[in-house]
Amino acid sequence: MNDRAAEAKVDLGRFIASLPAKTDAELHDLARQYIWLSAYAANNPRSNFHGKCDAVYDECKHRGKADIYSRAHEQLMREAKGY
Repeated sequence: MNDRAAEAKVDLGRFIASLPAKTDAELHDLARQYIWLSAYAANNPRSNFHGKCDAVYDECKHRGKADIYSRAHEQLMREAKGY
């Protein structure tokens, strides 16, 4: 593993470890941010944004509140369509 990949892995681990301490509102904001960034980085399957997006989804699901992620996704889709 090269230095950049190792650094990305450490960064992702820290990000995942920080999620349980986030409020639902903070988690919603992170969902919006990383759903958008993951979509923006769609041409780069190795982007760390995909892992962070997945981690936010996993945390929402772990809390039994997958609707946090779903609402963020729906809001972004409406905005993208100009609603």
